[in-house]
Amino acid sequence: MSTRAMRDYVQQMYAMEMSQAEISRITDSVLPAVQEWRNRPLETVYPFVFLACMFFKVRVTGAVETRAIYNI
Repeated sequence: MSTRAMRDYVQQMYAMEMSQAEISRITDSVLPAVQEWRNRPLETVYPFVFLACMFFKVRVTGAVETRAIYNI
């Protein structure tokens, strides 16, 4: 993702102005940590969780609402 695209995203999502130079400085400062994470030894087993939800119509204080019921 380019610094210009990041700047536009921050502006759109957070209504905050950032220069491309500031974004570049921030990304340059985190790159060593990203590289360290990418080169870490992998575990032999990783647990995982399946998460899904079903939507139901329920009556709440006299009105019908759609609510999500999460299945884990």
